[in-house]
Formats: sequence, C-alpha cells, structure tokens
Amino acid sequence: MTSAADLAAGGSGLFAPLMAFLLVVIVSFLLCLVAGMDNDTVADFFTANRSLSVARNALALSGDFIFTTALLSSVGAVALAGYDGMVVAISAVAALGVLLLLAEPLRNTGHFTLGALLESRMTGTATRVGGTVITLAVCLPVMVAQLVVAGDVTAYVLGLTRPGAAEVCTALIGVLIVSFAAFGGMRGSSMIEIVKVIVVFGTILTVSCAALSRSHWDVGTLLETAAGHSGGPRSFYAPGRLYGDTTTGRLDLISLCVTVVLGSAVFPHILLRVSASRNGPAARRAASGAVVMIALFYGSMILTGLGAAATLGADVIASHDPQGNTALFLLADTFAKSGTGLLFTMVACAAFVTVLGTVAGLTMAASASLAHDLYAGVGRRGLGGERGEVNVARAAVMVFGLVGVYLAVVLHHWSIVPLSLFAAALTASVVLPAVVYSLFWNGFTRTGLLWTLYGSLACCVVLETFGPAVSGDPIALFPHRDFHWFPLQNIALATVPVGFFLGWAGSRLSRRSPADQRHFVETQTALLMGR
Repeated sequence: MTSAADLAAGGSGLFAPLMAFLLVVIVSFLLCLVAGMDNDTVADFFTANRSLSVARNALALSGDFIFTTALLSSVGAVALAGYDGMVVAISAVAALGVLLLLAEPLRNTGHFTLGALLESRMTGTATRVGGTVITLAVCLPVMVAQLVVAGDVTAYVLGLTRPGAAEVCTALIGVLIVSFAAFGGMRGSSMIEIVKVIVVFGTILTVSCAALSRSHWDVGTLLETAAGHSGGPRSFYAPGRLYGDTTTGRLDLISLCVTVVLGSAVFPHILLRVSASRNGPAARRAASGAVVMIALFYGSMILTGLGAAATLGADVIASHDPQGNTALFLLADTFAKSGTGLLFTMVACAAFVTVLGTVAGLTMAASASLAHDLYAGVGRRGLGGERGEVNVARAAVMVFGLVGVYLAVVLHHWSIVPLSLFAAALTASVVLPAVVYSLFWNGFTRTGLLWTLYGSLACCVVLETFGPAVSGDPIALFPHRDFHWFPLQNIALATVPVGFFLGWAGSRLSRRSPADQRHFVETQTALLMGR
C-alpha cells in the first residue's frame, strides 16, 4: 500500500489519487448544486418532475444497481470462490429481469414511495407507516455498510494507517454525501449516478482488459492460469468454495442467489428511480437498457476477478482480506507497479463515486418516505403545502444521513456482512411480496398486507439474529460468541416463502372492505392507463 511519505516526497503514489478525488468531489458538488436549483416542488425534488429521458434513466438505473460492496466484493468472490462467485454475479444480472417485469406497472401507479404505493391499494394510514418502517429498516443498514467501506477505501488509498483514520474518513465522506443529496434532489442524484456509471464502467473495462492482456487476450489461458493459482480447476470451477461443499453450504449459495435476484430489484431507491420515468413504457425501456449495461458490467467483473486470481493468486488475496474485498485494489496496485499507474487512480475514483451515488440514493429514498408518507400523508393528511414537504425532505436527508454516519463510525470495526445480508433479505421477503400482491392480486387485504410487512420483518430479524452471520463464525458480528441455531448465513431461502405465505394467509382470514375494493379497481385502471 502507498505510504503517506510519497506525497511529501513529491511521488506519484498519493498525488494522482488525491487530485482525482478532489476533482470528483468538486465536479459532483457542482452538478448537485446546478441540478438542485429548481427543486421547489415535490415532483421536482423526488422525481425530477418525471422529465428524465429513457437513456438518462437507464444510465441512472444501472448506477443504482451498483453498490460499493458489489463493486469490491464481486471481484474478490470470483477470485477466491471461482464458480460460486460467478454464479452470484450472474444472479445480479437476473435481478434486473425481475425489475423488467415490474417497472411499467410500478411507474403506472404514479407513486414514488413504498408507503404511497401500498396506500393506493389499501385504506388507512397504517399502510404508509408500515411502508416507512420497512424503507428505513432497509436503507439504514445498507447506508452504514456503504459508509464503512468508503472510510476503509479512502484510508487505504491515502495511506492512512493510524488508529481512527478510517473513522475520520467515514465521517467526512458521509457528511459530504449527505450534503450532496440535500442540495441535489432527484436531478442531482441522477447526474451523480450517470457520472458513476461512466467512471465505474470505464474503470472495470480498463482493468479487465489489462488483466486479459496479460493472458495474451486468450480467455482460455486466463481461465487456466486463474485455476492454477487457486487450487486447480477441479476445485476452482466446482461449487462449494464460498460456503463449503456440504448440504448447508449448497443451500446457503442458493439462498444468496435468491436474495440477490429477488431483493435487488425492489430496493426503495430503485422504486424511486423507476417513478422518475416519463411513463410506464419509458420505465420498461429504461429497465431493458439497464439489463444490457449491468450484464456488461458483471461480465467485466468476472474477467477482473479471474484476472486477480491469475495475477495475484487466491492465497495473496485472502491474506489481505479473507473476503477478498481488496482484490480490485491489489490488482490495480500490481498493474501500477508495472507502469500502469493510472489504473489505481481510476479504481480509487470509481470506489468513491460509487459510494457517493449509492448513499445519495438511499438517503433520498428514506427522506421521501419520511416526508411524503409520514409528514404529508399521516401527519398533515395530505393538506400540507409542497414547499413545506420539500423542506421537511431536506431536513430528513440531513437527519437520516447524520444518523447513518454516526452508526458507521461507531460500528466501523464490526462486521458489516450481516447488515448487507439483512437488508437484501428484507427487500426480497417483505417488499417484493407486498408489491406483487398489491399490484396483481384481487384478493389481497389490509390484514394480509400488515402480516406481510410486520410478520416478515419479525421473521427476518429472528433468523438473522440467530444465524451464523451474527454469531458462531469468524466473520460474524460477534465472532467470539455462539448462540446461533439457524444454519444459513443467507436467510432469504426461508423468509421469502414466509413473506408470500403471510400475505396469502392474512388475506384469506380477513375480508376486503368496499373502500379497498374500489382502490383495487383504481389501481388496475392505473396499471392499464398509467398516470
């Protein structure tokens, strides 16, 4: 890793990444400032007045799908786990297939928060409150995980090794990103996501091409070399390296794929992004474009992971980080030492802008739920002015963001794996059943909805708490304690069926009110005609 003395000596080790960081920060702030000048109405702040073109929304949607943890962990997963890592990467592409099916109906409802979408089907404020609870329960853990990674990456890039340096980086970056979101609104967030896609795609394509060039542009040679440095082809290209070649290990891998496929498509900031499309067909076309871009992205990530295994070897990568989250930086650093120093700078900027876009999107989704659902929908009963709602949204961005920054600093040396796994499982087990039933099932009732929201939430909390992601494992939240009884680290294989079952059972054991019946007819009309 580059030392801090490089900068003082005038070396290029720190100067290029630092200057690139500053350039990205300044450009991002200016984009948010310019884009946020006309965010005076609710439609402007939350959905950019639904004025985004298909191309811009496809780019922004692709950016929303690229989390910081995915950018860093995917390369490491392929490099260390081979076949298993590639299967997980392919599952991420399949998640966009789910969104492709839901994008047009979601946009046609005309709503941009989970609570408002659910209330369009059911009467009563409990639906908006439930939507807000789930939105915060999903966004906060993911935001904390992204900020922890951001602090570690920034400290790594700048060569800061003193105790507390990563926490300081986390706090500074977090406050900066929260300010971006408060200024920019949906237009600013969209600009950031577009810049993020350009930077990240350019970086990953460049690194993957550099890795492939070392194998003389022969994929077969790359595959053989990667396997040779990682235990041989029979081990590297066989299932079982990620969670073990046991029944529990295989189920864990399947559960992880279920989590990625079903959960990634319905994150709250993804729902918010879909609502920014001009109409339903535009949302579907944007999702189609995003499928192509994300497929290209994860294909490049697989090549980069194989390149890391071929160049560095699994043992070297695991010695730096058992989960392989530093594999991309190690590979770029190796290329930098061989004369391609620009790659390390590009990776550093890609990681930063990925954090910026992801956290900005999450804070936007959380503030939309707090301002539009709780303040305007429940507190003011829809009678508050738009100016007041936008001001509350900006305040909610700051409050929610600062809470996330504080938790990221406090939990910095804890394992972030349970946070990301829990949030993804929650979207697959709670949000997806609630959305699918609300949009398409005539027999769905208010009781079924509340059972899905709170029953599935409770199920996820219990299984995650008593699973190996929290205790009984070296990378668990409490690695030195063991009170787990649920065997899987990824709980979605159990909780997704529970979520759908609770919605079905609660609906069968209750009756729809006449008002709910009218709401269903209105929802179906909106799905066909759009709003």
